[in-house]
Amino acid sequence: MSTLFLGCFAFGLLFTVASFLLGALGGAHIPGLDLDFGDSADLAGGESGSATHGGGHGTHVSPFSVSTVSAFLAWFGGAGYLLTRYSSFTAALITAFATLAGLAGGGVVFLVLSRLIVPRLTVLRPEDFRLEGVVARVSSAIHPGGTGEIVYTVGGTRHAEGARSESGEGLEQGREVVILRVEKGIAYVEPWSKIAATHHLPPGDAGRA
Repeated sequence: MSTLFLGCFAFGLLFTVASFLLGALGGAHIPGLDLDFGDSADLAGGESGSATHGGGHGTHVSPFSVSTVSAFLAWFGGAGYLLTRYSSFTAALITAFATLAGLAGGGVVFLVLSRLIVPRLTVLRPEDFRLEGVVARVSSAIHPGGTGEIVYTVGGTRHAEGARSESGEGLEQGREVVILRVEKGIAYVEPWSKIAATHHLPPGDAGRA
């Protein structure tokens, strides 16, 4: 029986190390198994689709992921082997204690992944940081033909940028505008009211920048 526990420990430990190494190298495919270690959310047993297509929001961690199962086997095998060698418990008690140890080990890994690691994962998408079409607010008045400043929020972070009016008109401080393009670090903007009228949208606030 000690051989079985030792085998579980070795398999769990080696598979844990291998899974993290494969994740660092970018991925692997084993015939007959759909395992992709190229994404940290996949490694954690999460729903990679939500992370890939939703910028990392709503990522779900499965309690039966590669990492948690590997941890269970390692703790189960290690505890069972030690109890077999250094205790006088019956096989049933040893198996029960080893199972509890495995559940504890898998639970610790699951909590670390779900509470600390996966929530901080973010898959960056270029479209999340594209400025064209972003609603901003004039923070420093843009004089006719001159340059002012706008503030806007992209990727959850507030930014300030030099700005000019696309039509050359003056835009007062606090005016809501839309970024049309960015050239040489200068954003060219149009008033939201003008964009709304052109596209038959409500003329009110499009949302605070």
